[in-house]
Amino acid sequence: MIRLGVTGTDTGVGKTLVSTVLLRVLRSRGLRVSAMKPVETGVKPDDPASDARRLQAAAGGDDPIEDVRPLLMAEPLAPWVASARAGTEVDLGVLDAAFARLAQGRDAVLVEGAGGLLVPVTRDIAFDGLFVQWELDVVVVAGNRLGAINHTLLTVRAAHDAGLRVRGVVLNSLSPETPGIAEATNLEALSDLLAPVPVLAFPWLRKPDDEVYVLDVAREAGLDALLGDRTPRP
Repeated sequence: MIRLGVTGTDTGVGKTLVSTVLLRVLRSRGLRVSAMKPVETGVKPDDPASDARRLQAAAGGDDPIEDVRPLLMAEPLAPWVASARAGTEVDLGVLDAAFARLAQGRDAVLVEGAGGLLVPVTRDIAFDGLFVQWELDVVVVAGNRLGAINHTLLTVRAAHDAGLRVRGVVLNSLSPETPGIAEATNLEALSDLLAPVPVLAFPWLRKPDDEVYVLDVAREAGLDALLGDRTPRP
């Protein structure tokens, strides 16, 4: 089974976009897939544009939203902070049970974190801990902008320190505008600094709802390489 944990170098870098593209690539191979957003904050339950709803649809829409998104919190904060402010606690057993149901009978499961790898789910466990517990390999999504080098190196180092295998880094274009000097040089710098971990440039999607177009772009960007078995270990 392919087990992926998608994390970001920050919020707003395109984790959900890249996650949905990876799910579409997996499904195009004829694989049975599932997706999960263990904790989502700051959205309403029926918001069709929420991360969890987008993941659910990209995975085929067969899994109940209660498994895809076991926990939902009103305030747009780290899960531990949001739960404390709401007077509740994150029940890790609920997350484990949902993950087990989603993984059963599947060829691939993808879990998207919230924010970055060290965002706390509870006082004692962050998303790196969940990824370790669920034996997930990591795909790091970095927004291609000034600051990406530092943020990406920190995230990959944290993943390796936790004993996680990093399948690769996706350097995601955040705008259709002509790239500036930082955006134009980040790929080469990160590829050199992170070798042998693959660093892939993913372009701005002009037609995100066009299945054929998205799959063509994904293959041209090399995302297929992140879904195989030949990946470097820390």
